[in-house]
This record gives sequence, structure tokens and C-alpha cells, in this order.
Amino acid sequence: MQLSQMWREHLQAGCPQEMRGLNIAGTAARDLDAEITACVSASLTHSLKMDSRIERRLLDIAHALETVEPASPEVAAYCSRLNKLVSAVLINAGPMEVSNEPDSGSGNTARIGVRPGVWRR
Repeated sequence: MQLSQMWREHLQAGCPQEMRGLNIAGTAARDLDAEITACVSASLTHSLKMDSRIERRLLDIAHALETVEPASPEVAAYCSRLNKLVSAVLINAGPMEVSNEPDSGSGNTARIGVRPGVWRR
């Protein structure tokens, strides 16, 4: 399914009342939804500049969404939709730049492209 279609379905479904007061990945659910929406929008308009900070945050969100204890089927569906959006943004962001050159002491380190379901070693 395309990211734009997943996003439309998520917006149409809305946010369950049980999400009020729930924190996911250290963020209130409503704010987290807005954060993910901003990433989806930027991804769809090809203006998302994926850097290690954004990638790390999205991976943290994906992990947190996988471990949420849903209070209802609606909450489970909501978290599942959010997680699919996060995963799609990470995948649509394209390949990461990977440097094969050793660190020259400049503080830059080689980056390893990581996507959902792939753990860093």
C-alpha cells in the first residue's frame, strides 16, 4: 500500500479517546501523531532530509509502538497504523549515505543504514 493511501486511512480513522494521556516514546500520543504526520507529509513531498537524528527518533517510535499494551482494539489498530506509517517513511526515505572511509578525526563516523526490523551491531 502506498504511503499516501495509508496516511489518508489513518486520518479518516481518527484517534481513539483512550489515547488521551497515553505517552509513547516519551511523547503524548497526540503530539506523537503530529510528529509522524510532519514526517509523512515531508516524505510525500520529497522534502524530508533524513539524518541520523530523525532516523534514530523514528526507530525509537517504531520500537515503542511495537511494545504498547493496547487498552482496546481501537488503540491497537491506531498504534499499528502509526507504526506502518513510521516504517513507510523510513523505507521511502531511500538509502542512507554510507561512508566506507575511516574516521579522519573530524568527528564524523561512518553511518550504517538501518531500517525497521534490522538491528545495529
